[in-house]
Formats: sequence, structure tokens, C-alpha cells
Amino acid sequence: MKTILIATDLSARSDRALDRALMLSRERDAHLVVLYVVDGGPSQEAIKRRQVEAAEAIGAYLEARGGEPKPDIRITVGTPDREILRCAAEIGADLIVLGAHRVAPEDDTFRDSTAWNVLRQSDPPVLLVKDAALKPYRRATVGFDFSRHAEAALRLAFRFRPEEVAVVHAYHVPYEGFLYGSDTHGDYRERCQENLSAAVQAVMPSVRCQFPVAVEPQCLLSHGETLGSLWQECQRMRTDLLVIGTHGRTGLAHAVFGSVAEFMLRNPPCDVVAVRPPAGAAS
Repeated sequence: MKTILIATDLSARSDRALDRALMLSRERDAHLVVLYVVDGGPSQEAIKRRQVEAAEAIGAYLEARGGEPKPDIRITVGTPDREILRCAAEIGADLIVLGAHRVAPEDDTFRDSTAWNVLRQSDPPVLLVKDAALKPYRRATVGFDFSRHAEAALRLAFRFRPEEVAVVHAYHVPYEGFLYGSDTHGDYRERCQENLSAAVQAVMPSVRCQFPVAVEPQCLLSHGETLGSLWQECQRMRTDLLVIGTHGRTGLAHAVFGSVAEFMLRNPPCDVVAVRPPAGAAS
């Protein structure tokens, strides 16, 4: 990662995101840009006042955190999600960092949020930070469904240089209620394990070209539905970072965000980073 964009709204959850972005930028010696968007105002005078106040608040926060190099601070005026995406494209960001907050299942406001709109349209990966940045990411969990989106997520996980990578695939036995005996279930599980290991190993050569000392991923199967399986594995392994793939602009809202990704982003078990495959990648 050469360039990281952190968008802050000066809230407590954005402070956590800024701390994580600072940690990542210093670990990677990456250029960090801190963006605050003034979302209009009753007058130009009010807008200018908010710009000055935001610049002073961010500057004071960064000064208190210390360290080198100093991030760039950008204050813009406009719609937050559009300005975040515009700035990310302008600086060639490799990662966008946002603060995450828990959203109740019955709360539909998430689909109107800045985070949703950025995630839905962003080309670079988007990291939603839930937890305090007390240490570097050590344990990464990747949700894997054998798609190119999952392969992109697996490659992305290694960019955070974790010490452990767990690849989790949730499976169910077809027509399980009509089958008898443990051998049938065991045989199916064994085939799933072989397929998962083969798929993960097929991705690893491209990973090791970029990260020769990348750790060997652990392939885990979980019998049951995907949401519960991912959540439970993240809790069991004390995962620092959950990595998920999304299905692009068209399918994002109804195919993925309607289930696994949306649930994890609404109510994350830990920090979550979402990625789309490169444009033109094979399905």
C-alpha cells in the first residue's frame, strides 16, 4: 500500500479509524491523506468557519499522536461519499479507511449512509474500523465461496501482513435430511476440504510473488449457514480483520449486501475490509 485515504467526520469512531490509518501508513511507509468533507451550510461564512475548525481539530489530533511522516490534511466541500471517491481517485488511493458503527437489523439508514455509498462504488478496498488500533493486525479471516471475489479477498488479506490467515468456507450437505449415516456427511466434508485447499493453493503463487514470506493460510470448513459460521469463527479465533469480497456495482446492493457482506458491515465482529475484483477479471 503506497497511498491511504482516511475520511473522518471528527466523531469517536472516526478517531479509531484515523488511529488505524496512521498505524498502517507507518507500518507500510505509505502516504496518508486525511479528508474531511464540509457538507454544505447556510452560508459561505459558515462553511469557511467549519473548514477552519475542522483543519484545526485534525491538526491538533495528529500533533498529539506525533510520529513521521506527517499526513496531508484536505478539507473539501460537497457530498461526503462523492468527495471521498473523488479524492481517492485523484490521489490513487490503495485503501480507503472509514469508521464503522453498529446498525440495528431493523434500521434501514445504513443504505443511506456514506459508508454504504462508498463501499458500493469504490474501486480500492474499503476498511471499516470498529476496534481501537492498539496493535497491528495479527489474525485475518477470509470468507471464501470459490468465486473470483473471494480470491480477491484472499490476496488482499496478505497486504495487511498478518501472522495468521484463516480461510473459512461454510457448507451444507445437499438433501441432508434424507441421508443416513455419518459416512455420507463425512465424505462430503472431505471433498469440500479438498476443494477448498486446492482453490486456496491456486491463489498462493500470485500472493508469494508479492509477499515471498507470506504465512501459509489455514483452510477451515464450517457446517452451517454463512453468516453464523463467519461470525463464530471470527469470535473463536479472536480475529483482528475480516476480509470479504463484494460483487461489484451492479450486484453489490442485491446479491451480496443483501446477505453476507451487508450483515457483516452493519454489525461487524471486528474490523472489516471489503474488496471488489479488478475490472475485467474472469468470473
